[in-house]
Amino acid sequence: MKSKKFAILVVVTTAMAFAVFFVMKGNAGNLEPNAPPGPTMVTLGQLSSQIAAISSPVEKVIHGVITLQSTASEQAVEAEQSLPVVVDPNHCVVMLSNAVASIHTTTDVSYWESRTGACLAAFTTTKIKVRGEGLRTDQTVSYQIIVYK
Repeated sequence: MKSKKFAILVVVTTAMAFAVFFVMKGNAGNLEPNAPPGPTMVTLGQLSSQIAAISSPVEKVIHGVITLQSTASEQAVEAEQSLPVVVDPNHCVVMLSNAVASIHTTTDVSYWESRTGACLAAFTTTKIKVRGEGLRTDQTVSYQIIVYK
């Protein structure tokens, strides 16, 4: 029984020694190319741009701001702006700033007044209209239109 265990130990140790020897001596081969790139080959930069064009659904992004005019009351106000390009509203996502703030200055003090934001009132191929709560000063609402393919 003892000799059988010893024989297994010798075989396992010998196998591990050969495995370590062959891994340490391993030959990876020549890494130098044997010829210049062929006419059908493309560079990594070309591949990256092709992959980006296929994988990104975003065609363009349009940024802008709309100013909502001040009002004497707190009734809702709207402002409309023409877009710099024609877009397809069915292939767009519109994001408005999530906070609208304005600064008020009186004779002796300045303070900020804020609202939770504005909403999209209308969006066509050439115009965007935003609605917000009325404030005593002008409000600026930023927007981002993401046009996808």
